[in-house]
Amino acid sequence: ILSVWGIDRAYIFGTSKNLNHKLSYISTQPINADIVLHGPCEPLWMIDPAQIDSITGLKSYNLALGHSDFADNYLHLLRYLENNQPPAYLFLYVTPESFDLRYNTFNTYRFSYLTDWDEKDEVIQEMDSAYSSISGLPILRHSWYGNYTNFQAFQGLKHWITNKNEPLYPNGYVPPINRSWDYYLDEFIDMYPEGTKFDYNFTREKYLRKIFELCQKHNTQIYLYESPVLKEALPYQLNRKEFIDKTHEIAQEYNSEYLVFDTLSISDSREYFFSTLNT
Repeated sequence: ILSVWGIDRAYIFGTSKNLNHKLSYISTQPINADIVLHGPCEPLWMIDPAQIDSITGLKSYNLALGHSDFADNYLHLLRYLENNQPPAYLFLYVTPESFDLRYNTFNTYRFSYLTDWDEKDEVIQEMDSAYSSISGLPILRHSWYGNYTNFQAFQGLKHWITNKNEPLYPNGYVPPINRSWDYYLDEFIDMYPEGTKFDYNFTREKYLRKIFELCQKHNTQIYLYESPVLKEALPYQLNRKEFIDKTHEIAQEYNSEYLVFDTLSISDSREYFFSTLNT
């Protein structure tokens, strides 16, 4: 029994000390940014807070996480606000794919070590019921996602042993490894020569609204935005306008705006992109 308890606590302690695990970092470090950038991998790779800081004179932080959906974003923002001063502004990346279950996901493993954070339980129950059913079992609640949680814990123990005091990317921005066009659009056209339609999911909408409500509670002005999209890709997104219009409607309900940069000249050339959505 003691060995089971000890291993379980080692997972929790190790992950909590992992400064590269963004949830652990924002839970323990006083970031207190004026501007928070949030969403999935697009802002994570594309927006360097240092550039924004140099222009605005404010402090910004990139809270975005790879392959994350709105529920994932909601819990990270909630945790950030529990441990930091509310930002004046939050910019959330939203694109038609954000509402489609085929794109991005809820990454339960990121939250598995927070065994005493009750706020996550209801979300996990809805987003990952299989994991929720075993989330109270020592060790299994960590090993359920295997190498994801193993790496988090072991890297955190290393940070603790070496007295590491700063993450690899302190402002949250992760420079993309691949900066050259990978011709994904050409492969997409070969697979779907007639184009594709996005499928709207109301659970995704629910958590987008919860993000709005959380920002309102903390007097944070939230803006939705989509970065430029390669113009030649637009004809293959058959119901894109319908999704853009719906996102505008949701933003207006909360006295916000949805900023879509679809008229910039950089959309005309692959020179400025390393994938269809990443400028």
